[in-house]
Amino acid sequence: MNDTGTERDCVVVYPSRIKLGLILLGSLAFGAFGVVIALAAEERGIAFWKVVVVSYLGVPFFSYLALFSAWRLLFRRPALVIDSSGITDAASAFGVGHVGWDEVDRLLLYVVSGQSMLGIFPLDAPRFLARLPLHVRLVARLNLALGWAPINIPQVGLGMPLVDLALLIQTRSGVRFER
Repeated sequence: MNDTGTERDCVVVYPSRIKLGLILLGSLAFGAFGVVIALAAEERGIAFWKVVVVSYLGVPFFSYLALFSAWRLLFRRPALVIDSSGITDAASAFGVGHVGWDEVDRLLLYVVSGQSMLGIFPLDAPRFLARLPLHVRLVARLNLALGWAPINIPQVGLGMPLVDLALLIQTRSGVRFER
């Protein structure tokens, strides 16, 4: 089956199963690494800030990512749906759901820590953020504080190149695309 499906006025992009499997394996490895570090530090009485960051923040994060990846592998659902009304983002564990074209200011391709992203900037970020679930809102606010788009579609799990996706969105919506 192709990772991109098309229906009349709707484009559906599915996640790559191979990439999801690799994300799952990597998440499990990093989660286990965090547990080992926490246990070794506790055993030796070490309480460095690096241990806290790696262990106490990393383990829950990678556990969440592993569960999300496993769920996506078991239950095949679209990562993105693009139609005449907007885009529905479920491409990552922090997908924002439906964003109407009338809410989008611009698109921007950029790289964060070696990972390619398609950033979507809403016209009214505070109003947009207010409707998001808490965990997604916190990540979106962090992205804004770091100078990135509040909505980020990562290349890592998608079955199509981000440039093609951005051009498709621009063609269908008229939203400005910056490279």
